[in-house]
Amino acid sequence: MTTDTLAALRKRAERSKEQAEKDNTALLAEAVKQAITSDEYGHLSAVAREAGIAAQYLRDLVEKEHPGWLAEAARNRKARKDAAAKGKSPRAAA
Repeated sequence: MTTDTLAALRKRAERSKEQAEKDNTALLAEAVKQAITSDEYGHLSAVAREAGIAAQYLRDLVEKEHPGWLAEAARNRKARKDAAAKGKSPRAAA
């Protein structure tokens, strides 16, 4: 191998690394965007699985980009669960 070949390979590797970093940034941004489209139980984990990243990492990214969203999502889920339980109670007693 010549020095020119090594230099060309190094330059190509640097470009590939830069592109990979851009692609990863785009992937993470899209994962956050999709994760906050629903507060249904398991949605965030499903998005993380599809993106190939850890669910906790996605939670951390969501919290960083949208502070308080996770807590609000949990409150919404609890409110729906409580409302469904109240709706079922009279039927269960009847």
